[in-house]
Amino acid sequence: MAERAQPARRTTRRVRARPSPAVPSPVMDPVRALTPADSRAYVALRREMLADAPWAFGADPDRDRGSDGPGIARSLAGPEYAILGAFEEGRLIAAAGVFREENVKRRHVAIVWGVYVTPGCRGRGLGRAVVAGAIDAARAWDGVEVAQLSVSERATAAHRLYESLGFATWGVEPRCLRVGGQAFDERHMWLSLDRPVDCR
Repeated sequence: MAERAQPARRTTRRVRARPSPAVPSPVMDPVRALTPADSRAYVALRREMLADAPWAFGADPDRDRGSDGPGIARSLAGPEYAILGAFEEGRLIAAAGVFREENVKRRHVAIVWGVYVTPGCRGRGLGRAVVAGAIDAARAWDGVEVAQLSVSERATAAHRLYESLGFATWGVEPRCLRVGGQAFDERHMWLSLDRPVDCR
């Protein structure tokens, strides 16, 4: 009797996937205080923030002093005014400003303003880093005891960030801003500069 032919065995070869070439991560510089030479980069970010989140900022794009490059350069060259920024591959991607009040009865107060992180770079701790830098700048000014800021009630992530840095709410201003027919409340917060800030 003829033997029945056995089916040929199929061998499975394991093909090792070739490792994909490493994609270099963007190079980010440490957070630092901006200089007058950075005014053009700041103006570009300022225009972006006012277009991206008009409900978060009281400034109007057409009348915004923060979009005046020479004016920003003069402010950055002066005392008791600072903008902390984070750069990635030469582009400013996050910023927070701080200045000391000029009124003689409010010289103990510093105002934190213009906090913004470009959308594609959020979730990386940049907002925390620039705000902590602004607080450190205010603390270095002799006689400054308090930092204040205002934040839209809509900006819940920013509100949580400020609370985590020690800011406390002292009041809410109803219908503080009106944009496109919609009203937005604003939360006013303060921080005693006697307390250390954990920026981790």
